Amino acid sequence: MGHVVWTYEDTLEAMPAGDRFWLSDCGCRADKGGACGKGLRVCLGFTPEATSTPSNRGPVDRSAVAELFRFARESRLVARPWVADDGKVTAVCFCCPCCCSYIRGENPNVAGPRIESTTVEACTDCGACEPVCYFGARKLEGGKLMVDRDKCFGCGLCETVCPTECVRMVAR
Repeated sequence: MGHVVWTYEDTLEAMPAGDRFWLSDCGCRADKGGACGKGLRVCLGFTPEATSTPSNRGPVDRSAVAELFRFARESRLVARPWVADDGKVTAVCFCCPCCCSYIRGENPNVAGPRIESTTVEACTDCGACEPVCYFGARKLEGGKLMVDRDKCFGCGLCETVCPTECVRMVAR
């Protein structure tokens, strides 16, 4: 199957039990010299071989994984798990729009199992969600939020920043 776009919560639920994981540098950011400042060591493998690059790969425990998820959420990175053909998640990369070829649209993306659902009556059209929608599904036009659900890949970043909590990620 390959890389897909998931919410942080779905990614955490798919992680295997245990306390041994592997962290490595992001190949996309390394190729760009890490210039975006969104962190370099952000690719998490569930086996020693399952990270994007061998660069700076090393074992980490579950507390380091929790710290990585906190950092990814604060940095507004997209969780992109690698799903093997048997359906098992073997790794997850935390991607940014400035370095990731998938988010920039240079490579095809696979939409995740969730899609945004906005309660329009509760939306204040504040626009907080627009800059974190790297796929272009949310736009302010004439002071009104417009949502193009066909462009939603299901990362859930819009939900994490909405001050009125009017955005929910629902099953696709």
